[in-house]
Amino acid sequence: MATPPARRRYNAALITAFTVLSLAAAWSMRISALLNNVPVGFDKLIETGALPNGTRFKKHYTGIKPLDEMLSFLVAAFLYGPTGWNEVFYWQQLHFLVQITAIVAIMNVEACRERNRGSWLKYTAIFAFAYQNVGGAVIIPIWWILLHRASAEKSYFSSGRIVPLPYASLILPATVAIYTIPSIAMYVPGIDLISLQNLLAFWQLTPLFANVPLWFASPFVSSAPAAASKTRNADLPHLKLLYIATFLISIGSHWFAIHGIITSTNPEVSLSAVFLPSTSKWKTTLDWGLVWIFQWDWLIIAIVHDLAAWIAVYDVQRLIHGAATSAQLLQGAGAIAALTLLGGPGAALAAVWGWREEKLAVIEKRLSSGKKGL
Repeated sequence: MATPPARRRYNAALITAFTVLSLAAAWSMRISALLNNVPVGFDKLIETGALPNGTRFKKHYTGIKPLDEMLSFLVAAFLYGPTGWNEVFYWQQLHFLVQITAIVAIMNVEACRERNRGSWLKYTAIFAFAYQNVGGAVIIPIWWILLHRASAEKSYFSSGRIVPLPYASLILPATVAIYTIPSIAMYVPGIDLISLQNLLAFWQLTPLFANVPLWFASPFVSSAPAAASKTRNADLPHLKLLYIATFLISIGSHWFAIHGIITSTNPEVSLSAVFLPSTSKWKTTLDWGLVWIFQWDWLIIAIVHDLAAWIAVYDVQRLIHGAATSAQLLQGAGAIAALTLLGGPGAALAAVWGWREEKLAVIEKRLSSGKKGL
């Protein structure tokens, strides 16, 4: 078999693609919205503290004024979804926010991986704070740019794959308990409005809080790389369970939302109305403007997820076989597209990352042993 190239080909083009997606998100979600005064009346909402339907929203949560101002702003932007006041928004948000479980988990995996200890990838709390306030579609591609810059060289894969066991065993329970369960809880019917606003405010910080158990585990993690031994892949069962769980969570949210959409009696609700941005209503009311912004956020993140998954397929094929053939890349793209349709973008990313993890262990072993032609 051929020796893998020393560097990922066309890496500059791939990084440019992520950059373009981030800029497209900034334009569609922020700049274009601002230029068109979308969502309509949001500035008045912040000024008056009341939604267009007359509902007053909370402005005090922690007693820390700057934090409370940020939280009240975000709660007001999210409120039309979980309340069901706009059913299209309800299904779009539920599908979007629960599926984000996969990227929350994967960002923490890569942050804890031994070879990423010295990179910006480990500062997931900073990225989480940024994407919660600026927009996931703007910030998450930047995180992928950092990962793909770091992993461009073949040498990146020769050592340091391991996620230390204290981290590997905590990422799943921390992600599900702190991020996924509150995300699902927001859409449970019957929650009173005050409790829902408190939950929404707490949820804004859950991607940051998911790191807290890992911070407590850090004193128990050795600073030295794991030795080559029978236990060097002890993290794999934990990571495999993590990817399976996030895959199933994504599939569950995907089909629950689709079932709700296709069985809805609301004439405004359809698959295209929920998932595809449209300017047909974006200037009519506050909530439809917010729907438009959220739709762009999820659509661009979905594209980013699938592109990252496809690069993972490319990396594995080139490192194992020396090159990735057009047929392999097309098959990979087809599989990712099918997974996205059948389980959502989160499911596609989780499935590929689970497959990638086991392949990375094989690649690391062969590269570190000096074998040619993987």
